[in-house]
Amino acid sequence: MNLLDNQYAYVRRYRQIVDVMVKHGFGYLVDRFGLRPFRSIREKLFGPRPLKEQMLLLSEAQRLRLALEELGPTFIKFGQILSTRHDLIPREYINEFEKLQDNVQPFEFPKARKVIEKELGGKRIEDIFLKFNPEQIASASIGQVYLATLLTGEEVAVKVMRPGIEDIIETDLSILMSMARFAQKHIKESKFFNPVGFVDEFSRIIRLEIDYTHEAQNADKFFLNFKDSDTVIIPGMFWKYTTKHVLCQEFLEGIKITDIEKIKARGLDLRKISVDLSYAYLKMIFEDSFYHADPHPGNILVSPEGKIIFLDFGMAGHIDPLLRENLANLIISIQLNDIDVLIEALTELGLISDIGSESPLLKIKLEELLVKYYDLSSKFIDPAAFLQDLVNIFAGTRGRVPTNIMLLSKTLIIREEISRKLDPEHNFGELTETYVKKMLNDRAKASHIFREAEKMISDLFRLMKNFPRRVNHLLSKAEKGTLKLELEHLGLDGLVEELDIISNRLSFSMIIAALIVGSSLIIQSRMSPSLFGVPFLGIMGFLIAGFLGVGLLISIIRSGKW
Repeated sequence: MNLLDNQYAYVRRYRQIVDVMVKHGFGYLVDRFGLRPFRSIREKLFGPRPLKEQMLLLSEAQRLRLALEELGPTFIKFGQILSTRHDLIPREYINEFEKLQDNVQPFEFPKARKVIEKELGGKRIEDIFLKFNPEQIASASIGQVYLATLLTGEEVAVKVMRPGIEDIIETDLSILMSMARFAQKHIKESKFFNPVGFVDEFSRIIRLEIDYTHEAQNADKFFLNFKDSDTVIIPGMFWKYTTKHVLCQEFLEGIKITDIEKIKARGLDLRKISVDLSYAYLKMIFEDSFYHADPHPGNILVSPEGKIIFLDFGMAGHIDPLLRENLANLIISIQLNDIDVLIEALTELGLISDIGSESPLLKIKLEELLVKYYDLSSKFIDPAAFLQDLVNIFAGTRGRVPTNIMLLSKTLIIREEISRKLDPEHNFGELTETYVKKMLNDRAKASHIFREAEKMISDLFRLMKNFPRRVNHLLSKAEKGTLKLELEHLGLDGLVEELDIISNRLSFSMIIAALIVGSSLIIQSRMSPSLFGVPFLGIMGFLIAGFLGVGLLISIIRSGKW
C-alpha cells in the first residue's frame, strides 16, 4: 500500500465508523471525539436521520454492542477485551460485550486454498493433504477452520487466516490510537481510564492473535504441561504445516462443554467434568504459571471418554512469581485480619501505587472485605469471587487494576460459570484449599526462609553498591543544571480549562472590537466601493462583527456562566 492508498483507506474507514455510530444513535460520541468532519454532507446540512423504531427499543449498551459487531473484527475484539474491565465500564455494558460474536460471512474456499498454497511453499493443496474438505467447520472474523487428512493419515484441523485481515486491523488500530490520544488530550473524564495505554495493550494482544505461530507456541506449552494428564487433552501441533497465516493441529472430536444434554446422553459424569476443569485451571495457575485465558464454551470440549479438550490458544496468561506470591499474601491477610498485610500485597500487585497513598474510602472498603472473609476456612474462599470483590472495590473508588489481574479474574469467572452449569453445587474454594495450604506450608520451610533471606541480602548489597554512584549522578546533574523535577498537579484540570475558555473569549471580544473600530473608520473615510453611499467594506465589517458577537453571546448563555 502506497502513502496515497493508505490515506484513502484511513478516510474511508473513518467514514464507515462514523456512519455506523450515527446509525446506532451515537452521533454525540462522533462529535465528542472530533470526528464531525467525517459526517456525510447531508447530515452536516440537515442533521442525522432519526433512529429506526427497532433501535429505540434497545438500550444504549445493546446498540453499542450491535455497532461494534457491524464494525468488524478489530472492534469486536476491542469490545471483548473491554468486557474484562469491570473497573472501567458499567455492568450493563459488560453483560452486552460478553455477547459479542463474529457475525461475518465466511470467505470462499478458493481464497483459503490460495493462502494455504502460498504459505506452504507453493505446492498444490492436493500434494500437501490426502483429503481436504472445502466446507469450513468453524468460521470467525480472523480466520476459519477446515477438516483435512495429511498424507501420513493423521486427521487435522487447518486454520486459515482471512485474506487482508492484517491491513484492516492495522488501519483500525491506527484509528483507535488517534481517538485515544484525542480523548486523553481533550476529554477530561477519560484521563482516569488511560485510553492510550489501554489501546496500546489491546494492539499488542490482537497483533499476537493474527500470528498463528504465537498460538502454536502456546499450544505446544500446554501440550507439554498436560502430556501426562489423565483428565485433559491438548491437540498436538504439526509445525511442518504451520506458518503465520496457517495453523495445522490434531483434530479432536468432542462435545461443547456447556451442551449438558449431549454430555448426559453419553453417560458422562457432569460433576467429575466440573471438578476436572477446575483442577486443570488450578494446575495451570499454581504449578505451570501459564493458563488458558479464553475459556468460553466454544473453546472447551468434552471427549467421548469424558476428558477435557482445550482449543484456541491465541490468548494465554502468565503467572509470574511475584503475582503468585502476593495472591497468597492476600489470603494470609484475610486469615490474620491484617489490613497492613493486605495493603502491602495490593501495592506489590500494582493495585495501589504506593504504601500510604490509599484513600480513606479505599481503606474502609478493604477493611469491610476483611470482615466479610475473616475466620472463613480457605475452602470457603473462592479465588474468583475474592478477586472480583477486589476489582469491584477499586472500580468503585476509581482505582486502576493491572491488566494481568483483570485477565486472571475474568478467566476464573468464566470458568466458574461453566463449572456451575455442569454442577450447581461446585465448590472451587474447597479444591483450591490444597494448593493454598501447600503454599503456606512451603513458606514455613527453612529452605524458603533461607531463600528469602538470601534474596533480601542480595537486594540490600545491590542497593549499597549502587547508592554512591546514583548519588554522584544526581549531584552531577544538579551541578550542571540538568536536574529536572517532575510535579503532578491534582485537581487543577478544571482551572486550566476555565482559563483557556476565558482567554479564548477575551481574544474573540478583542477581534470583534477591532472589527467595529476598523469598520467605523472605513465608513468615515467614504472609500469606494459603496452601497447606498456607505463603504461596502465597512458594512461587511459590521456584519461580521455582529455575527461573531451573537455567536459569542450564545456560547456564554449556553455555558450557564454569565
